[in-house]
Amino acid sequence: MEFVKSGIAKFRVISELQELAERAFIYKLKKSNPDITQLEIIAEVNRWYKDRPGAPVGDGVGRIGDPSRFQ
Repeated sequence: MEFVKSGIAKFRVISELQELAERAFIYKLKKSNPDITQLEIIAEVNRWYKDRPGAPVGDGVGRIGDPSRFQ
């Protein structure tokens, strides 16, 4: 992406995409269960972050993460 050159700009794009994915997940939760409480939503979002495909290795499906990049 030509317009995303600086690290700060890249981080902002990634952050906005993450926020959009979370909002979409919450919308889906509320649509499937209109009586869900805020505490249940928080618990489901936390579980989603931990259990979504790729989460255990820190990358998307099919890509094994290299933990050394965080050191």
